[in-house]
Amino acid sequence: MSNQLEIKFNNENTKNKFTKFLSSKEKLFLYGAIIIFIVSLIGWTIHFYFSSTEKVPDFGGEYTEGIIGEPLYVNPILSQSNEVDSALSNLIFSSLLKYNEKANLVNDIAESYEISDDKKTYTFKIKQGILWHDGQELDANDIYFTIKLMQDSAFKSSLRGNWEKIKPEVIDNYTIKFELEKPFVAFLNNLTFGILPEHIFGEIPADKFLISDLNLKPIGSGPFVFSNFKKDDQDNIISYQLIANKKYYNQVPFLEKINFNFYSNDEELMTAFTNKEINGFGFSSYEMLDKFQDRKDSNIKSLRMPRYFALFFNQIKSVPLADKNVRKALQYATNKQEIIEQVFYSQATEVSGPILNEFGDFHSNPEIEKINYDPEKAKEILEEAGWKTGDDGIREKNDEKLSISIVTTTWIDLQQTAELLKNQWEPLGIKVEISNASISEFQQNFVRPRDYESLLFGQEYFGNEPDPYPFWHSNEKKDPGKNIAVYENKDVDKLLEETREIHDTDKRQESYNKFEKIVIDDAPALFLYSPNYVYVINKKINGIETESIVRPPFRFSDTNEWFINTKRVKKDK
Repeated sequence: MSNQLEIKFNNENTKNKFTKFLSSKEKLFLYGAIIIFIVSLIGWTIHFYFSSTEKVPDFGGEYTEGIIGEPLYVNPILSQSNEVDSALSNLIFSSLLKYNEKANLVNDIAESYEISDDKKTYTFKIKQGILWHDGQELDANDIYFTIKLMQDSAFKSSLRGNWEKIKPEVIDNYTIKFELEKPFVAFLNNLTFGILPEHIFGEIPADKFLISDLNLKPIGSGPFVFSNFKKDDQDNIISYQLIANKKYYNQVPFLEKINFNFYSNDEELMTAFTNKEINGFGFSSYEMLDKFQDRKDSNIKSLRMPRYFALFFNQIKSVPLADKNVRKALQYATNKQEIIEQVFYSQATEVSGPILNEFGDFHSNPEIEKINYDPEKAKEILEEAGWKTGDDGIREKNDEKLSISIVTTTWIDLQQTAELLKNQWEPLGIKVEISNASISEFQQNFVRPRDYESLLFGQEYFGNEPDPYPFWHSNEKKDPGKNIAVYENKDVDKLLEETREIHDTDKRQESYNKFEKIVIDDAPALFLYSPNYVYVINKKINGIETESIVRPPFRFSDTNEWFINTKRVKKDK
């Protein structure tokens, strides 16, 4: 103890001897220099650390999505009609090909593929060492098995129509071949289906397939693994949890968990987000933008989708709409920009025809002149065509009133669109009647029997290829076809048939231009807008690069790149 006191005394003594010759100003200067040196040393050390390292994603954290509905069949060959099922399936199951952040097709479990010279044979090599979540290896036999299930009507897959005339053949455990009856340029989009494990589903007969527990407790090979779900007192599933697949063959997810919480309506969703029960959700109504776009803790994401909405004219059911002049006048009488601003809060793109701009490799015909809103031009067309204003303010011709009935669904966006069309047209002497129906009534009572004068609805392309055949070929005029304009044009039919077999991008664009020019000139529909898919997400979620999607569930295609936690690592030289 005495030695310690002696050392301390000597130190203090030395310090006093050194500083007793310094003035107060010199002491202040000395101490300041020492402080500056220490601060500079710390600053240099920090600068060196940050300049020689970089921040990268780290494993950990969880994301919770809010969504309306609940899962029924988390099974990729049954999930297409339910957004919840599709979203979960896309996270749990793998496919040969998948869509990237720009909605372009890229390899998933496929390593490479070749297309024969006649464009009818596709041969795929798949990656080796891909594991199912139960540890067994995925191979070409699983792909073959899944396709045979889709082709068998007993298994009730909604994807059956895509595979009816395609012959799969296993070459070896890592090679599979597909034979088409004739070339089909959009075929690659068919290969985004989720693959089922044969060693598990092979034991389940068709009559047990829909009721199997595996439809809610699935085993896949994707980036996330089923963990558990919870039910309420009424046996409704209220939450569903996935965990990261640590053996995933691509980038292993950074998020440790992804949760889905299920709600009945928009109000519950908004309350859950406000109460921080969920981190994100997709808007079912664009009116929600007003409530969330100014929040400092959130980001609004707006994604392009290959869909458009239009007013489809059934000329067989309406004398006025059978007059091309009336259909042309309606083009000028419609203020599309007003609809986009008031209904979609500017989260939509104006469209003039069935080929969309800004999506994929194709675009609308640049030679087609855009029809701008011009009510005076609309009046002029109607007047010259003999549609004169009567005493009641409604135009008529040959004792036929210029009256148009619009049938649409109860979706708020379509209801509002129909009301705006009515408000825009009636001052021109056009009587408009609107009927709204639930989606089931809409399909059963109007779409299937083609019982309407005009139908306000949307058309959505399958995948990233703008194949208009299902919507505009005359073979599709009757149910279950999707040609809801009941449109028929022999030149269009020929173009659509030929274009499906053209693999050269430039030649296909040329064919689409010809098709679109004819359709726009015939005016079988009033093309309106292509709305974006909009969702809100907490700012703590990073790594989201998606710009375009083919359907809402595909916005989770890059979820293995999402992250919350970060760490610093040494920069590569």
